[in-house]
Amino acid sequence: MKTCFKNINLIDGTGKEVLKNSYIIVEDGMIKEIGTEYSNNFEQFQVVDLEGKYVMPGLIDCHMHISFPPVADMVSAVKLTHTIDHVVRAIKNLEALLKSGVTYIRGTGSIDYIDTKLKKHVINGTIKGPGMHCAGKLITMTGGHGYYLGKEADGIDGIRKAVRDELKEGVDLIKIVSTGGITTPGVDVNAYQLNVDELKAAVEEAHKAGKKICTHSHGTQGTKNSIIAGIDCIEHATILDDEAIEMAVKAGTYFVPTISAMYSIVKNGEEKGIPKYVVDKAKEVIEKQNIGLRKAYEAGVKIAMGTDSGTPFNIQGENSASELELMTRYGMNPMDVIVSATKTASELIGIDNEYGTLEIGKHADFLVLSENPLENIKTIQKLESVYQNGVLVD
Repeated sequence: MKTCFKNINLIDGTGKEVLKNSYIIVEDGMIKEIGTEYSNNFEQFQVVDLEGKYVMPGLIDCHMHISFPPVADMVSAVKLTHTIDHVVRAIKNLEALLKSGVTYIRGTGSIDYIDTKLKKHVINGTIKGPGMHCAGKLITMTGGHGYYLGKEADGIDGIRKAVRDELKEGVDLIKIVSTGGITTPGVDVNAYQLNVDELKAAVEEAHKAGKKICTHSHGTQGTKNSIIAGIDCIEHATILDDEAIEMAVKAGTYFVPTISAMYSIVKNGEEKGIPKYVVDKAKEVIEKQNIGLRKAYEAGVKIAMGTDSGTPFNIQGENSASELELMTRYGMNPMDVIVSATKTASELIGIDNEYGTLEIGKHADFLVLSENPLENIKTIQKLESVYQNGVLVD
């Protein structure tokens, strides 16, 4: 049965102007036709009249930890939580994400390969959730950022073995750590960790298997090292100089800023129980992130949306839409922000032939909004409805 969604104002995610008074025809979950001249012949289809509301692609969150507890002391909570509790939380988070308008996610690190295993259940329909692209366990140097939840490896051979182990587990992409992080005690966010030769080994192993590789990087030198090594995407990219930005533009490297992570930590602070060392590091870099992202955006770096949900008070299913608002505060215009969370995000993941924009031949994953998000980006935080493969999410 074909379904015709009529009387819509279409924002297709490509960056084109709003297509007013238009319609979309969906069959078997895919978009078959888009137009502006609605015909009564379409009455043979199931017709959904959206009464002049705005329609845009579902959001793609490119940095997500589906099972992490977004509590004040996340590190302690991760260490003390049993795997089954992580699984239960992840299942609930997947449904919450879908209802919030996130129709595809890129998992950037989980416990015990929970993400890759739950992905199979989403595909089979045994649980509800967005489409998933999963990194499994992150790879870090001994004692490096995230060592308590990832896989420690050192040296060229050690890194090669770690990447191959991840590929054996069936991950969709490789996640590696280039610098210190905010939530790991005893590491400096400015200090690079894995060396360029180690990063190059990881890139070679990932790419020859046909997989993309991303890296956690806050510090400037770690970002430069990652670009030199051929990393596909920098997660956070917090502290930048002009040279790092120029390198990213020239290499075509993507950035996923994850503003929500730093914002949530600074906003809630020690008074909400976040450890002092976490708050201090977040305060140290948050303004640098603001400046760096503005410069990177203006220079033409490819920016994809991601939240780092699962970090302190950065709640899965609540912050993906608000990340878009934060991106506008950091200097991006609303249309470019929407493109970052749809078209650019799908290109980063490598799913742009099927997802990311509302075009013929792609999945009918879309949001229905009462207001124009180009005029009020906050309206994405209060959706009218969400459709996945043309089916209303309830």
